[in-house]
Amino acid sequence: MSKLEKYCLKHTLTDPAKASYFGVSFNHHDPQNNIVFAVVGGRNIIIARFDDNKVALSILQTYVDENEGENYYCCAWSIDPNVGAPLLAVAGATGIIKILNTSVGSAIKALTGHGGEVNEIKFHPRDPSLLFSASKDFSIRLWNLKTMQPVVVFGGDRGHREPVLSIDVHLTGDFLVSSGMDNAVKIWTLCTPIIKNTIESSYNSRSSPSHHCQKKKNCCSSHGTTPFPVIVHYPIFSTAQLHNNFVDCVRWYGDLLMSRCAADAKIVLWKPDVELMAFDKSTVTSVVVGGPAVPSKIQSNFDIICEMEFEHCDIWFLRFGISYDYRMLATGNQAGQIYIWDFQDIPHYIDYYIEKKKAEYSGTKKEKATKKKGSTSVANKKTSDKTDTLVSGSSSHVSESADIKKPIILESLSCESIIRQVDFSKDRQWIVAVCDDASIWCWKDVGNKAIGNDAIDGNSINH
Repeated sequence: MSKLEKYCLKHTLTDPAKASYFGVSFNHHDPQNNIVFAVVGGRNIIIARFDDNKVALSILQTYVDENEGENYYCCAWSIDPNVGAPLLAVAGATGIIKILNTSVGSAIKALTGHGGEVNEIKFHPRDPSLLFSASKDFSIRLWNLKTMQPVVVFGGDRGHREPVLSIDVHLTGDFLVSSGMDNAVKIWTLCTPIIKNTIESSYNSRSSPSHHCQKKKNCCSSHGTTPFPVIVHYPIFSTAQLHNNFVDCVRWYGDLLMSRCAADAKIVLWKPDVELMAFDKSTVTSVVVGGPAVPSKIQSNFDIICEMEFEHCDIWFLRFGISYDYRMLATGNQAGQIYIWDFQDIPHYIDYYIEKKKAEYSGTKKEKATKKKGSTSVANKKTSDKTDTLVSGSSSHVSESADIKKPIILESLSCESIIRQVDFSKDRQWIVAVCDDASIWCWKDVGNKAIGNDAIDGNSINH
């Protein structure tokens, strides 16, 4: 990583006792202006941008929600596909998702339906009108902003058993990952005919679900018009064995995953043992996707590739950030520090993992071919306590190269608050962190000189 300024910018609310900041998100949809970001917390929404020439922070817009019971936890950017206007989605304690058009400075839509707090929201990477939301009501919802329809609900029989804390959408837009207070991580496919048909139908209908279903006898068919929302009970992957506490942040890294659990100062990069098929030949036509035979097909095995450790973290609802180009990983802690890892070495670990799996597969095939009745396969034995671990029926293989190099540590002499979330600008020139004391801390990349592993002190500038 190139060198960062040895000072940072700070912005604090006039009365910080009234709010904590929980969410931060850069707007990556505007190619001309990738240094605009949003911060949310309490009843407050702040839109800000950086001035590269002055190395200064400018507050563009501020909003205060009229509902005194609101406490915003998350925000996400999108764009109006018709006029190109920037859209910001915000949500939190009331469970109401609000959509702001920041070009006119007002809320234009509100999505209601969740039965509890909304902890995280994510837009579909290929369709800016589709929004996913994770809630305290144990479910994830997919919304269509064009028609204000709830399209799909992920939850129920094999869904989460506690509040859902984090979600992320695969870059292809074909898979969704979720995690929650039940210690579980689940992967859901968006590729079944019924889901694809429902999403398509949601653009063409403004009728109420019940009215629409009464008029069309084949409304539950993948060839007809589907009632909204479709209920998806069955993920394609589920494990509660990787983490032993609330899983409060999960992110895709290609086909791999990164996750962290409460009170654990460690981010895990791992491979779910499931085939991510973009095309599903399923003939399921019920509005309840899946059936009695499906749970036996849910995969639960995983392989740990490497772990990124940091310090001073025994809390939950702390979310890490990955840069737009997937080069950098950053997380805050409760001591006001930011840990940053450079992923330029990650392909080495992935290559190691692939070769290791090939060797295991080859060894297993050979052993099966020469195995005699009553003998024990070498592939079923632990070859090393340090590299292989069996956990409650789910295998977790830790690579011998699973110790990634030490992180860069950023800290300010005056920031001692809990850092709840970190995000990168699209070009990785800026890093923004939001804190429990209603402060925003920003660091700027100013050169090409490689930085060492020593901590960098920051002298705050009040704005």
